[in-house]
Amino acid sequence: WLNEWKPEDNDFWEEKGGKIAWKALIITTITLVLSFATWFMMSAIVTRLNGVGFNCSKEQLFWLAAMPGLAGGTLRIIHTFLIPIYGTRHVISISTFIKILPVVGIGLAVMDVNTPFWVFMVLALTAGFGGGDFSSYMPSTNLFFPTRLKGAALGIQAGIGNFGVSLAQFMTPIMFGVALVGAPQIFSKTNTATGEVVSKEIYLQSASFWYVPFLLIMTVVCWHYLKSIPIKAGFKEQLDIFKDKHTWYCTVIYFMTFGTFAGLA
Repeated sequence: WLNEWKPEDNDFWEEKGGKIAWKALIITTITLVLSFATWFMMSAIVTRLNGVGFNCSKEQLFWLAAMPGLAGGTLRIIHTFLIPIYGTRHVISISTFIKILPVVGIGLAVMDVNTPFWVFMVLALTAGFGGGDFSSYMPSTNLFFPTRLKGAALGIQAGIGNFGVSLAQFMTPIMFGVALVGAPQIFSKTNTATGEVVSKEIYLQSASFWYVPFLLIMTVVCWHYLKSIPIKAGFKEQLDIFKDKHTWYCTVIYFMTFGTFAGLA
């Protein structure tokens, strides 16, 4: 925990505050990219499950794609209250490390065609860890910066952080062709024009395993370089936000904007 934090004091900001704040923004933004990427990886992986030997119905595949979103939205409610209680260093470090669970779990699950559907559902739920992070990362950044820079800092973090969705969709097909761990699977697909069945080797597990080293590295970086601001508030103290009508107005607007973005992505 920092001993003092006075971002509105120009002398304090110029002397040391700015360096600490911008360093925190860089580190947390990188980890937020990984949060969004691991949150959306399941939606890219499910498109190949049946092709490698699983027998999921369309409804089951849609549930696997939707579960991380449902879990992430619920976890955001919890993450909202964490920073003033536990501080930036602990919350961000643990949030980064805990995403090892879904990326390793999903990687192992797709290597065995006998993995039951309920296991995939549990793992898809844990992928929601990445979605919940947003509601603790943004309040953390808000505390670090003076009023005149809050908008810029939050815009940078949210904008670049959301790039993790693109990262998952872009890198997943690429990683299917990279042998990281385990044997390849035979992916079969019917050519709708000719009716011919085309088969090729892919490494479905690589689409999740490749996040592991980056998550481990960023966990260490977060633990050693992030600081916590000495502003504390208990859970009950933070409930005042529900009395503010603007909380509800912004919630409805955000539901429509990010909801459509996340859903369509």
